Amino acid sequence: MGLQKEIDVARKDIRTDSYSVSIGEWMSMYEKNEIDIHPEFQRIYRWSDTQKSRLIESIFLGIPIPPIFVAQRADGVWDVVDGLQRLSTIYHFSGMLKDENKEPIEPLILEKTKYLPSLDGCKWEDNKNPSHSLNATQRLLIKRAKIDVSIILRESGEDTKYELFQRLNTGGSLLEDQEVRNAILVMENKKFYEWLRMLSKNKDFVECSAISDRNIEEQYDMELALRFLVFHRMPNDKLKTLGDIGDFLTESAINIT
Repeated sequence: MGLQKEIDVARKDIRTDSYSVSIGEWMSMYEKNEIDIHPEFQRIYRWSDTQKSRLIESIFLGIPIPPIFVAQRADGVWDVVDGLQRLSTIYHFSGMLKDENKEPIEPLILEKTKYLPSLDGCKWEDNKNPSHSLNATQRLLIKRAKIDVSIILRESGEDTKYELFQRLNTGGSLLEDQEVRNAILVMENKKFYEWLRMLSKNKDFVECSAISDRNIEEQYDMELALRFLVFHRMPNDKLKTLGDIGDFLTESAINIT
């Protein structure tokens, strides 16, 4: 086809937009269910309170926050592709964050930071102990701060958001392949993700696989279950020509759903 034609064809498959959104607007979208941060991801990613406190410190200091990447669904809701922890931290601190069962999560209490040690023990709002609360001016400072958003418009190709998610969360990342794959599965088909997770916890499977606690933390038990589903009926001659196993597993998982 030639390089330029390949570039032209691929670019036509991706439609994007970008602009700045105030944190107050991010909070309003969450309240109105206009954004989906996939609370199931909390099993896969989890920032420490220290990391969360540093983000709030950065907002106060005016340090630019990396953009949030979202994909626009057919119903107009934004699916968060990258930026889960940044948004979750804001929602957690403001007392808005809910778990996957829609139950409220206890609001975040900040730790002291390098430049703002007085953040130690600070809450968004504490009516019982106002000295531990942000004041109205400080809350407005956060709400008026802006975080850029890059939007994959719904006119884009069906696989675009998964491709972007994979690229943003692999190279140079501390995440394991299955952790990224699980997040893609949650976005694509939550029921399949839950079924695969249930298979990986099967007593007989656990005894046969005999993997370490660290492997389980890295979701390797789910990768083994997925490998079984993908490979158990595949002819040997095809197995020899697969290429990168990680990419093949991801594509197969999406196709299965």
